Amino acid sequence: MKRILIAILIVLGLSVPPLLWASSEADLNIFDLIMAIIENPDPIPQVHWIPLTADPNDADTRASGYRNDGRPMFEIDRSNENPLLTWAYDAGGDHDIAFNVWRKNDWHRKIEFVTSSTVDELDPRIYVDGQDDVYVTWWENDSSSRVMAVKRINNGWGVPIQLGTGRRPSVAMWDGGLVVAYERDNALGSGQEIVFARSSMNTIGEFVPPVVVATTSRTGRLDPVIHASGGVLWIDWKAADDIIAVTRLDGGVWQSTVNRSWTDPSWVGELTVRHIIEQELTDPRSH
Repeated sequence: MKRILIAILIVLGLSVPPLLWASSEADLNIFDLIMAIIENPDPIPQVHWIPLTADPNDADTRASGYRNDGRPMFEIDRSNENPLLTWAYDAGGDHDIAFNVWRKNDWHRKIEFVTSSTVDELDPRIYVDGQDDVYVTWWENDSSSRVMAVKRINNGWGVPIQLGTGRRPSVAMWDGGLVVAYERDNALGSGQEIVFARSSMNTIGEFVPPVVVATTSRTGRLDPVIHASGGVLWIDWKAADDIIAVTRLDGGVWQSTVNRSWTDPSWVGELTVRHIIEQELTDPRSH
């Protein structure tokens, strides 16, 4: 009930652009579904955010807090089940990566900023490992197009490191090391590719050379998501408007891409097909 109540409050307090889901070990539940309602403008008009601490019923709220923030991404603190939220905050002229924590009955009054540069930083993803360590990734929307990651340390943030060059990274923890998937332009200029990178240390540190696990002619958003669940590591992404593609790591080798039909290109369709993929890959009978 607590998770459902918090989800409702998030929906009421935030009117947001499209949402992508975290890689999560939790089963599909009503909390995910309520959060996902705000992903697509079908059930709710797509509008700008209002401040996290604002009263959504206040007539002056939208006028005073009107910002073109990016989509939110949330995870759950595994020790207390409180939500952790990150998003691209409209700082006026560029976006900074913002972070907030649900404490007791409300969001913390002071928004934390993971970044505060003049670079346009977008599409943050968050991951909480089994030790409740928090990691955030994002990319810089400029000529450098750097993929970045940082670890939360003692209620603060460590030094961000560059993982590579690309867009829309997703992060998880696998076999004691940080793993990241992101999209980038194909070197031939004929499409895009899905890239996998892994830290050479048990925490954020130097990364081994990235590996291209798949290529596609699609020029639109791929939105790759890396998942670590049930002893399986896999990446899925939007290979086409009606196809979600997936590849998994088996014996240290990324397997051939498998396509899944995506006949409902809405938040329901995306969430459903990604969940079906997870069920298939983590079912012991499938190995």
